[in-house]
Amino acid sequence: MGILKEACISYSVTLLLSLVLTILLKEQRFFGLFLFTILVVLLSFAFRKFLYLYQDVSERANKDHLTGLYNHGFFKETLNEYFSDAKKLQQPFCLALLDLDDFKKYNDRNGHLRGDALLQFFGELLKMETKEKKYVVARYGGEEFAILMPNTRKEEAFSFLDRLRKKANDTYFAGVEHIPSRCLSFSCGIVEYESGIYESGELIHRADQALYYAKAQGKNNVQVYNEHNILLDTIQFKEELDAMEQKLKIFLSKDIYTYRHSKRVFKYALEFCEKLELTDHERQTLVLGALIHDIGKIEVPRDILNKEGKLERHEWEIVKKHVTWGKEIIAAEKQFDDLIPLVELHHERYDGKGYPYGLKGEEIPKLARILCIIDSFDAMTTERPYQRTKTFEEAVSEIMRCAGTQFDPFYAKLFTKFIQEKYLSRVHEQPEKYHDNKAVQ
Repeated sequence: MGILKEACISYSVTLLLSLVLTILLKEQRFFGLFLFTILVVLLSFAFRKFLYLYQDVSERANKDHLTGLYNHGFFKETLNEYFSDAKKLQQPFCLALLDLDDFKKYNDRNGHLRGDALLQFFGELLKMETKEKKYVVARYGGEEFAILMPNTRKEEAFSFLDRLRKKANDTYFAGVEHIPSRCLSFSCGIVEYESGIYESGELIHRADQALYYAKAQGKNNVQVYNEHNILLDTIQFKEELDAMEQKLKIFLSKDIYTYRHSKRVFKYALEFCEKLELTDHERQTLVLGALIHDIGKIEVPRDILNKEGKLERHEWEIVKKHVTWGKEIIAAEKQFDDLIPLVELHHERYDGKGYPYGLKGEEIPKLARILCIIDSFDAMTTERPYQRTKTFEEAVSEIMRCAGTQFDPFYAKLFTKFIQEKYLSRVHEQPEKYHDNKAVQ
């Protein structure tokens, strides 16, 4: 409103003076000429004011109101310009996407006002570190930022951003000591334009892939997009999965029921994780953990596992030890350390009444909370001689009934929605039920 008011006043004054000049030029030639000179000066000031107003409006339209950096719209517009120049003139050009690590955890612990202050602080750090370079820095959205780097090779971009990462690590901001990294950190993906990229959207896609790869490597690192590296990571996961399945077959060769259950839980986890906002590393960990979660049952006596009837109290106490035995089996191989929380804690309950430690709420690792829901769903929908099998509809209702007590309410809602969309919307496509006389999962 202030800008509109100033513009209206300037236009009104100019119009009024023009009318006065017209009258005076007709009545008083020399005096009118004098006034004409004054009017020219006044008009020059008025037009200068209009120019300043235009620049101010443009600036506000292109800036993010919180950080003062360029906004998403300006970023996309400038990206298209730089992409066009790079394609036409064959000039080097890099795009970097940065994501503040564990920002949600910081927000949850310190509140949104402190979260906004952190975004402003990081925005100022980016401006300060790029002010001597002709880089365009923008807030891409949420806690993500983008840097457009014209006339820059990927090696130079990597060197600059890794120095920036170390600078961020060494820069203190109140509260960061309580998040997992214990410092201000970001993950970053870089892509350089090359012939064969036909649209700017492909640059964003590749930078995004490199960013996810950086997060999968443990966060707080910078990765340059490389088809070979990203493909290699996928291949390595496939090899790990094959190796894990072979181990499972060997360990559970005498317990076909637990093996089948593990395969079904693995299948649900593989499908469900695509609906979740997880890093590639978290997805892989969830899927591998789902496959191996009951491996400790190898130590449970066969007569207890295969008992056709409800377990006695002392038998149930033995079965519960499978999570500890599973942890010991997994801990023997260091490369599977990330799977320990899923194997050991998938029977913890959201209300703190689970085992082995009675952890509560978010004390239970996120992936273990997710696995608990998937594991229970398959247990409910698997046929057993001593327990009526629930239909998928009944199991979905039971999970929602227990949301907030046995299950994490957020992931319970997402999982039931996934089951309804994946299986219940097509009645005849439910997986076949297995007859399973094993003990409770």
